[in-house]
Amino acid sequence: MDPIIQMMLQGYIDGLDTLKTSDEAILQEIEDLKKEMTAFGESQNDSSTFFTNFQNAGLMGKYMDLSTKVNLAAQAAEAPSENKQERHIPTPSEWLEPFRTAYDYIKNYPIRERGLAVYRKLFEIGDKHTNVTEFLAEVERENLLWKLCSEDTLGILDITLTGMDPLYKGLTYSTLRNIEAWKASICEADAYYQQDLFAEDNVKYPARLLQPEHYVICLGAHLIAYRGPQGKERIMEMIATGNCPRPEFMSKAAGMVITKQQARRTLDIIKKSLGLTFDDIISDEFLKWKLISTSNVYGLSRAYIQSNPNILDILADTVRNEIIPDISLVDSIRREASLNFGRWRMPEDPEYKKAEDIARQAYQHLPYFQYEDQLNNGSIHVGTGEGFDIKPLAGTSSR
Repeated sequence: MDPIIQMMLQGYIDGLDTLKTSDEAILQEIEDLKKEMTAFGESQNDSSTFFTNFQNAGLMGKYMDLSTKVNLAAQAAEAPSENKQERHIPTPSEWLEPFRTAYDYIKNYPIRERGLAVYRKLFEIGDKHTNVTEFLAEVERENLLWKLCSEDTLGILDITLTGMDPLYKGLTYSTLRNIEAWKASICEADAYYQQDLFAEDNVKYPARLLQPEHYVICLGAHLIAYRGPQGKERIMEMIATGNCPRPEFMSKAAGMVITKQQARRTLDIIKKSLGLTFDDIISDEFLKWKLISTSNVYGLSRAYIQSNPNILDILADTVRNEIIPDISLVDSIRREASLNFGRWRMPEDPEYKKAEDIARQAYQHLPYFQYEDQLNNGSIHVGTGEGFDIKPLAGTSSR
């Protein structure tokens, strides 16, 4: 299972584990739901859409319904019999016992600090009161019972966000929008409404944000096909070595003609639809890496490695001196290249491991990577770092 999806899912499974009941039927329902959630988590591969899919699958509703059923069953068991004249009114401390049990369980996971902070706020209010009615009134005013769920979820989403490239708007948008939806929710019913709005919004805007990236990736593919090992690079090699079979030469030459026109047409589309020139693309800190062949080596598209060390300079030279001027095929072949592609890096090459080590060192302060490392080591700790801040619930204190 994806480690971030596992982290998200674990919050709900831990919540089910804290439900206390002696009813065998309900206990079986809890186990069945945990198995269903685990199977669902294993079927997901995109952490940015996990919460939407989780709700659409009806699992959020089942989780809420089962929690309510356990609480109602507990209340019914405590109801006075017909022979009893008085009913014991719990003190705030007694009322909080189930929450202390839950807190003691999840405090082993400091990654969930936002949720833990709400528990501490709840206990702080409990310490101030001896009358349970006054205590519950303040809890209601603070909306803490809802925040136990919403703040925990927001903490996990915030941490997930730190594993993403902040410049990758098409990837971060869904998570940021989901965070907005949870922040706007003030109760369970409102959360369902906000998630419906989020799902509708998520259909339209991420695709629009990804449009520049898709166009630029297509442009890069055409340019590499034209100039790379299957195009001009191969023809130059054939001529230099004297090993120039006519069928292969004609095939590579025809490919150069086709891919050159595809690149020109893509440049024209990018200019008309996005208002971007090629110089705009390579000066953009995000788009220039989408132009060339890169591979993600760390996190959720947090760090990339170029598949070829010279590729950006080669493509820039090709566009400015061959594609845009639209020189002939003969002039292109005659034009001596200042740089060659050389060997392409493959995922099994040591450069990939080196790039991952560099990225790990650069981003080790970010919560996503701290959690990922410490999850593997059996311990969890959360910090803050550049890119996105994680802020605890205002007005909380340590306990």
